[in-house]
Amino acid sequence: MIIQNRDGSLVHEQRHLRSAEKKRPDYRAEIPAMLLDEQSSLIDQIINFAFDTLGAMRLDMRVREAE
Repeated sequence: MIIQNRDGSLVHEQRHLRSAEKKRPDYRAEIPAMLLDEQSSLIDQIINFAFDTLGAMRLDMRVREAE
């Protein structure tokens, strides 16, 4: 398996990846489906914010149906 960092460099040791995972938290986002009709770029904005601004390792995003 080849693992590549965001800067293009390769990760050579699996334990290096594990230590990086501990420092970078996971995030969750849940948005109502009706907001997607009003703001078509909302998902892209959330993804960019989570990874670029917050430094997230993982993002669990769910779209909730209108009630």
